[in-house]
Amino acid sequence: MADGTMKTRIFTTGVVLDRGKLLILKRKEDDDTYPGLWDCVGGHFEKGESAEECMLREAREESGQVMKIVRVGPLIEYLDDYGRAVAVPFILKPDPKKKILLSEHSESKWVSLKNAPRHALVPDLAKALEGFGLQGANRRKAPPKRARKH
Repeated sequence: MADGTMKTRIFTTGVVLDRGKLLILKRKEDDDTYPGLWDCVGGHFEKGESAEECMLREAREESGQVMKIVRVGPLIEYLDDYGRAVAVPFILKPDPKKKILLSEHSESKWVSLKNAPRHALVPDLAKALEGFGLQGANRRKAPPKRARKH
């Protein structure tokens, strides 16, 4: 597909953190994109919505919770089998007194950030974790070496 005809999807990606645990949601096996992979709350914009409004609406629809935005991160952009993707990543805080009520996913679980990569994550969630410095390349680098004493 030539660049001119490639479809661009624009959506929000919500990294939900509570006491060091990450909420992941399993996509249904018949989903159009990334079936069966572990996802986060988020989704596509409705007409006239800001990224913040979209994020909070999607979080409410997909988890049954009114969440709070903690941080917004730099845009995530990548190419995949479905075209071009642009995601606005957020860190969200859930209401710890409320249970997660699924509407669009088949399963949910809380995992430690350390164990998150053991799950097959959708690309935007993996890239959001890395972008926020919670996972990946940013975490694995050794601290800068100080001048050695002889």
